[in-house]
Amino acid sequence: MTTSQVASDATLSLEARYCADTFNGAIASAAISAAWEIGLLDALASTGRVEISTFAKSREAAPAVVRAILVALSSRRIVTLDAARLEATTDIGFESAFSTKGFFYWLTRGCGELFTTLPTMVRNDDRLGEYVRRDARSISVACRNIARTFFDPPFRELIDHIDFGTVADLGCGSADRIVMLAERRPGLRAIGIDVAEGAISVAKEAVGEAGLEDRITLVQDDVLNLTPRAEYEDVDMVTCFLMGHDFWPRESCVKTLRRLRETFPNLRNLVLGDTCRSTGVDGPEHPMFTLGFETVHTVMDHYLPTLDEWESVLDESGWHIADRQLIDLPAFSFIYRLTPA
Repeated sequence: MTTSQVASDATLSLEARYCADTFNGAIASAAISAAWEIGLLDALASTGRVEISTFAKSREAAPAVVRAILVALSSRRIVTLDAARLEATTDIGFESAFSTKGFFYWLTRGCGELFTTLPTMVRNDDRLGEYVRRDARSISVACRNIARTFFDPPFRELIDHIDFGTVADLGCGSADRIVMLAERRPGLRAIGIDVAEGAISVAKEAVGEAGLEDRITLVQDDVLNLTPRAEYEDVDMVTCFLMGHDFWPRESCVKTLRRLRETFPNLRNLVLGDTCRSTGVDGPEHPMFTLGFETVHTVMDHYLPTLDEWESVLDESGWHIADRQLIDLPAFSFIYRLTPA
C-alpha cells in the first residue's frame, strides 16, 4: 500500500475524521483571525480571488505564511487553492466566515491566552488574584464587528422613532455605536464609558477618525460602580451591549440597574443588548459562539443569566420592557428597550 493510499484510507474513517475536523478547525479559527487582521479577508471579499505573491508584497508579508493561512482556510472550504498554490479563490464557506469573523477574532485574539493556559486555571489553588488575562483591545475590535453585523440593524430599528439628545454607552469598547449614532443624528451628544484602558484607546482612535471629538466624550469608569457626575446629568438615553451579564449575579444586577437611575437622573430609555446562557442545548448541538462564550465566563467565574432570569429581574429593578428584539446569532441574545417603571 502506498503512502497516498494510507492517507486516502484515513479520510474514510469516521473516528479519525472527528478528531481531524476538531484539530483543523482550531487552526482555521486562528487563520480566520489572521486573515482578517492582515486584510486578506477583505481582499477576498472585494474580488473573490487573491494572488498570493502580489498580496504578500502589498503587505510586506512572507508569502509562505500567507499561503499557510490560506491552506488552513481551505481545510474548511473557506477558500480554494489552485494546484500550484499560487492563487486562492473564495469557496462555499467564505460568506459565512466573513460575516462571523468577529467571533473568531474574539476567540483567538481576545481570549487566546485564556484557552492556551486553560490547564492552569482548573485547580482552586491557581484561581487566585488576576489569574485570567484577556486582550481588551482585541475584544473591543471583535465586539465592534459582532455588534455591527448582528446587533446594530435591530438596534437602529428599535430606536429610530425615539427622541433623545444625549446618549451614554456603557462598556463602549471601540465607541463604534456612539460614533454611528452621532453620525446619524446631527447635534446628538454622546458619552462612552469603559473601564478598560485598551478599549478607551481604541475608542479615541475611532472618535478622532470620525472628527467627532467636540460631540463625544470618553470616560474611563467602572460601569458596575458608577456615581453621578456633571457630564451625566443631561443623559436621556443609556445603551449597554454585550456586557450586561457583568451586572450579575442577581443581587448585583438589581443594584446596578437601580443605580443607573440615580447616576443618570434624566434617563428615559435604557437599551440593553446581550447574550444569555443557553438552555436546552447539549453535545454537538451548541450553536456558533455559545460554547466559547460560556466556557470563558465559567473560567472567569462570571455568572451568566438565562433569558428568563433577565426578564425576572427587571420589575424588581424598577424597569419596564417597552420594546424588544430577539437575535438569532449570537444564539440566546436579545435587545430590550427599557423605560422607568
